[in-house]
Order: sequence, then structure tokens, then C-alpha cells
Amino acid sequence: MRHSGEASRPRSFREAITCALRGAHLAIRSERHFRAHLVIALAALLAAAWAGFGAIELGVLTLTIALVLVSELVNTAIEMLTDLMHPGAGQRAAAVKDVAAAAVMVSSGLAVVVGAALFLPHLTAHPPELPRVLALILALVLLAAFLVVAVRPGPAK
Repeated sequence: MRHSGEASRPRSFREAITCALRGAHLAIRSERHFRAHLVIALAALLAAAWAGFGAIELGVLTLTIALVLVSELVNTAIEMLTDLMHPGAGQRAAAVKDVAAAAVMVSSGLAVVVGAALFLPHLTAHPPELPRVLALILALVLLAAFLVVAVRPGPAK
């Protein structure tokens, strides 16, 4: 296993897996939001099994879950690196963390929309225009979020 200060050398596949598992374990142990996303993912997969999702629906759900978990892991890595490089968290370090957190928020919002599109047909007798209504709702939410951010003054550069 390679640690800081060791000379760079090619890692074996086994070493790479060990490092990845150590990182996952660290995230599970130390990151409350990552644990929450894991619980939500498990609930979504159990609900999908109960609803009788087909292969394509299950694939879309799994990819969406992976997107959220990966964005949470990347956010955690960025936060750790920012803390390491800038221990006295200034405005720029805070901005880096905020942008990384926004990535998690966007992927989580997408997951809610995808989840609604996948689960609603199984829960209700939906009209054929449901996908268009969901797309319109998503577009309006994104427009509202953009307008809120666009009219709010940002930090001074």
C-alpha cells in the first residue's frame, strides 16, 4: 500500500482494491451524508424489487444511485484535500467546498426526479403525459434555482 512520502510505483490490482476499500470504509465511518445516501439507496433498491422493476428500470436506478454515491465521495475527497491544503479555511477554500457540495445537491436532485419517473408508474395509474409533466416540473425547479442564485450577490472576488 502506498502512503504519502513513499516513492511512486505501480500498484498491483490487489493494492488498488485495498486502497479503494479503505477509502470506502473511511467515508462510511466518517461521513454522515454518505451513510444517509447508502440507506436511501438500499431503500430505493428494496422498493424497486417490491415494485417489480424490469432490467432497464433497475439499471437506470442503479446508475442514478451510483452517481449520487460517487458525487458524495468526490465531495468528501475535495473537502479533505481543501482542509489539508488550506487549514485556515478562508473564503476561497469555502467556495471550493460549496461548489463540491453543489455537485452532490445536483446529483441528489436528479435522483429524486429519476426516482419519481421510475416509481410513479408502478404506484399509480398514470396518464400518458406524466413524463412531460415531470420534465416540466424539473425545468421549473431548475429555472427557479437559477434565478435565486443569479439575483443573489455572490462573494467578492
